[in-house]
Amino acid sequence: MSAPASPRPAVHDSHPDFPHETAHLKGTVDAMLRQIDFWEDRDRQMGADLETSIILADEAGEHAAMLSPHVHHPYFGSLKVRVGGREQTLYIGKHGFRDVKGPHSVVGWDSEVGSLFYSDALGWTPRRGGQGVIKRRRQLDVAAKTLHRVTDLYDDEAGGDTGGREEVLLRRLEEGSTAGMRDVVETLQPEQNTAMRYPAGTPVIIQGAAGSGKTTIGFHRLAWMTNAERGPHQARAEACMVLMPNRVLATYAARILPELGIGPVNVTTPEGWATGLLGLEKLEVTDRTLTLLLTDHDNTRRALAWRRAKLLGDARMLDVVRTHLWNRFNAALRGQSLREEVALNRREAQVFALSDADLHAILRDVFAADPLSGYRAGFRRAVEDLAISQLNVPDDEEASVLRQLSAPLTALLGRVFASTTPVTEARRLLGSPEALRSSGLLTEREIALLGTDPLSGIPTPRRAHADATELPLMLAVQAFTGGIGRLDGRTLEPFDHVVLDEAQDYSPLLYALLGRATRPGHLTALGDLNQGMHGYKGPSSWEAVQAVLPGAEVLTLGRTYRSTRQITELGARIAATYNRAAQVQGVDRDGAEVQRYVAPADAPHGELPLIAQAVKDAQAAGHVNIAIVTRRAVDADRLAESLRDFDTDAQPITTQEHRFRGGLVVLPVSLAKGLEFSAAIVSSANAQTYDESTEYERRLLYVSASRALHWLGLVSAGDLHPLVA
Repeated sequence: MSAPASPRPAVHDSHPDFPHETAHLKGTVDAMLRQIDFWEDRDRQMGADLETSIILADEAGEHAAMLSPHVHHPYFGSLKVRVGGREQTLYIGKHGFRDVKGPHSVVGWDSEVGSLFYSDALGWTPRRGGQGVIKRRRQLDVAAKTLHRVTDLYDDEAGGDTGGREEVLLRRLEEGSTAGMRDVVETLQPEQNTAMRYPAGTPVIIQGAAGSGKTTIGFHRLAWMTNAERGPHQARAEACMVLMPNRVLATYAARILPELGIGPVNVTTPEGWATGLLGLEKLEVTDRTLTLLLTDHDNTRRALAWRRAKLLGDARMLDVVRTHLWNRFNAALRGQSLREEVALNRREAQVFALSDADLHAILRDVFAADPLSGYRAGFRRAVEDLAISQLNVPDDEEASVLRQLSAPLTALLGRVFASTTPVTEARRLLGSPEALRSSGLLTEREIALLGTDPLSGIPTPRRAHADATELPLMLAVQAFTGGIGRLDGRTLEPFDHVVLDEAQDYSPLLYALLGRATRPGHLTALGDLNQGMHGYKGPSSWEAVQAVLPGAEVLTLGRTYRSTRQITELGARIAATYNRAAQVQGVDRDGAEVQRYVAPADAPHGELPLIAQAVKDAQAAGHVNIAIVTRRAVDADRLAESLRDFDTDAQPITTQEHRFRGGLVVLPVSLAKGLEFSAAIVSSANAQTYDESTEYERRLLYVSASRALHWLGLVSAGDLHPLVA
């Protein structure tokens, strides 16, 4: 989260082309305003009749509304290209615009030509043949219809690469954070651009360290997928979904989507999507495994809970559920039959009958077909198709025959499928060693593990609830019985594209289900195995995800852009202790040294005065959006209240219902993950809070210490943690 809500520099650029670029900008703005005036003049939108005129006027109004926000910032860069001996300059912006009466057109950033602005390539082959050569890339800082700066990124006549790309990037990164997510369209780096534009139709896993821009890259990839140039892979925004780990991030992230032209995308959490699909929106979803990991000091119990949660999310559980349902439905079909007399026009009534053996054969075919809509709908459709075929029903009588079969068929489906609800069936399976054993996929030790309850000491809500680790199993039952995908009215269809943020926290089973719910190849996962705070749910490696998403490619962003050199080096030191991503390269952006505040362990007020002082120091350094990061939500609540005695008023964010609106906040690391702030203060940054001997605790410390863009403070009553001291 952060954004270039920039104080732009004053207009005093010394670039020799500044006057020319200023004049071109004015011409582009004037051309856009003329086009908007034309579209908004309803008298000019005349058709052959009144209805056609209204339609044309409405369409013109929509075009005007889409272009209007871009008048103040028509473009941000340009390309001078030579194609077939002819040179021309193309201007790159967030919204494509064609000036039908002049030279002031704009190419969209998400087009194939727009991609050339971000890459290091110096040549390309246009669609109409010939060979294209890049002569110059130029960044143009524009705001409020005014040109502020011209920066050449590459100039063939000046010797090639000018170093301007890094200069522009550093300028943007030095800007303060806001309460929104960073829009990186203007400063996409070549490796980010490659990941964003990886060939459509391929599942992509983007692995990137904290601050590498993977979340915003995923959003921009989604916007790129909606461009008509994607052809058969083009996605409809309203048919796409973004899954964020919690509602704080979902609300926060949704703010950028309208700016990218994909406002209708559904942004939700895995739990929100799952309960909505199950029709159980009021079901309370808990994560008792996380509660145990954060509060219980019994390592044996913690390890048991971890292993059981991992097994619940194992991809094999999909076939365990399928085998269980096959046995259940086959047993329910024994002794069943269907017999109904069907009236047909101009013919004698005919009897449609299916025996026990016929019904079993249909069920076998339905399981083999594995329909998206689920076995119940697939079974019904198979019986109806068989009836139409056997009775030789003409097209104009099909509806009548299906109405006559509806009641007896519904009754049969009720006897076979009705008692199989996702919640009860998932729990019935887990409570039956025989059912778990029937698939032959689980060892006896694993079956015994699933039968244990290491969470018995963790309280459960009084109302109907489900645990986050159980949800994928319930979704698997839903997928096979009632179907899975995007609800469009009463029908299910595959999502056009799905983006998963914090993808290291999604189980392989959930990946398999999302792959089933989405068009083949249309899933983008964004994650960092170093930040796996919920590793008990997530994959042990990306290979485990590739195993359930055929053809998935893992792309690594090797550079982090968020923090200063000092903060990046501290985070890398922590991450290196669990042997991953120690090679992450930061932007060479110097900043303030990491500030360390230490009080004696027996100080009267503990670390409270130090935290208050750290806040004042961060504010004195010019930072507004500041986070105080705690290990647990209960710590954040207490800290927010106690700090008032030290003239420090911080907004607590302790549940998913809270919203981040900027300013000074105090929040647990579980909710800070995915956010970034101008300054961050890690409270209780010591080995008593973050156990040095436990990898999970070091991961939490890494996440806490990697939230800051510019300024980081570490506070402890007693010695600081050895990794940050």
